[in-house]
Amino acid sequence: MSGDNNTKNTRQIAIAIDPLSEEAKKTIEWAMNNILRPTDEIHAIMVMVLDCEFGEQESIELPPTDSLETIEKELTLEKMKSMDKMVNTIKEGGFQVKSHVFKTDSTHACNVLIDYLDTKSMDCLIMGSRNLSGWKRFFMGSFSDYVQSHVHCPVLIVK
Repeated sequence: MSGDNNTKNTRQIAIAIDPLSEEAKKTIEWAMNNILRPTDEIHAIMVMVLDCEFGEQESIELPPTDSLETIEKELTLEKMKSMDKMVNTIKEGGFQVKSHVFKTDSTHACNVLIDYLDTKSMDCLIMGSRNLSGWKRFFMGSFSDYVQSHVHCPVLIVK
């Protein structure tokens, strides 16, 4: 089989995206410049976790007129708009891309991604790393570490 035949084969490439993070932009740019081929079918995957959106802050005061349902809708809309921008960036790069969005709670986020990937024949999963400090990684765990050790396809982690 010649090298030309390999470049014509369609690879199924999953990219796990947190569209509001700087890591997502960096991961997509790096993948587009170094890994992805125009013949690849890209699966942009977002696992939306809304029960811990304020986890980075010690506390937050909610405006009295807003209900939690309204806040959740606004966060969902913001994440969906950001996801659309990420998908459009990939499309504008000349790649075929499908968007997949899952909504869950923080205790199931890793497993939602793993379960989805296990039902598909992906050639590779590309994901970013938040580069947590040792203590944060110890207490919070690492999404990328957990996923890469449980998913059944090769994983490329962009730092």
